Amino acid sequence: MCRSRNRASRFFLIVTFLVLVLLLKGNLAAETFPSRAVTIVNGWGAGGMSDTLTRLLSKGAEKELGQPIVCENRTGGGGQIAINYVCNSKPDGYTLGMTVTALYIIQPQIRQTTYNPFTDITDIMTFAQYNNAICVKSDSPWRTIEDVIAYAKSNPSKFTYGVAGIGMTPHIVMEQFGREEGIKLTPVPFKSGPEAVNATLGGHTDAVVMGTGDLIPQIQAGKLRNLLIISGERWPETPDVPTILEKGHDFYMLSYMGIYGPKGIPEPIRAKLELALKNGMEEPAFKQMLKKYYIREAYLSGKEYSKKWKEMYEPMGKVLKALGLVEKK
Repeated sequence: MCRSRNRASRFFLIVTFLVLVLLLKGNLAAETFPSRAVTIVNGWGAGGMSDTLTRLLSKGAEKELGQPIVCENRTGGGGQIAINYVCNSKPDGYTLGMTVTALYIIQPQIRQTTYNPFTDITDIMTFAQYNNAICVKSDSPWRTIEDVIAYAKSNPSKFTYGVAGIGMTPHIVMEQFGREEGIKLTPVPFKSGPEAVNATLGGHTDAVVMGTGDLIPQIQAGKLRNLLIISGERWPETPDVPTILEKGHDFYMLSYMGIYGPKGIPEPIRAKLELALKNGMEEPAFKQMLKKYYIREAYLSGKEYSKKWKEMYEPMGKVLKALGLVEKK
């Protein structure tokens, strides 16, 4: 009996020692981190809303970290190429990614992905929240959303709209909108917001569904006509344009922009990154860009964001299943 107790005591002491070693190692790593440049990978093209905001955020965070932050674009697959790259990177804090909520709660449910958001990701923080709108070229025959609905009813599947990837928030909202209106619209995916906007301006697609940052400059220039706001609030830039709620629909999504890394980043390093990026949100240039494009500043800690998107996952799955978009696995 005594010998058994001694063995148990020795085992407990060994485990305690190993835990302390790991904690000490993590704290020491955080003290020396970063010793070189940090990379943030964006899944969409350069010059778009997410790319611009991430670069401005990074400039502010560099001051806290004392090292440069390199912003890299790896486009394709509706953001999947970038997230796959980040999830397969070493979890040392040097390779991060910019994400939007759809990559967590939509794409893994509608297609086979090589990443699992529940097991392969470390959330760092969020920095912005945005909504979307439906816009057509300013000289198009569609002057109201009712014009689009009437056209689509007479011409099923002929009305095309550009989005920055299938399975992203604009695509899902438009699918639900079409379902509730009894019309069929055809999505056309692009690698970035600017590409989708240019396709509409060039007459290659009938409309573009995108976030405020990619649409506002063209609306201000008189090149795009805003038909519907896909949120609960009207935009100051287009005060006469109705919201999707005002048109009798109760479904819309506000999407977060956030920073994440691969699973396994030591907590002291993750916390250090979160603090630096949060401080980056205080940069005047970052705040001015948010205001210019009517994007809401939205900070959530890594833990808060993880909890929020996990709560959204199952309800979104029910919506996707009703739309017939959930892939059988």
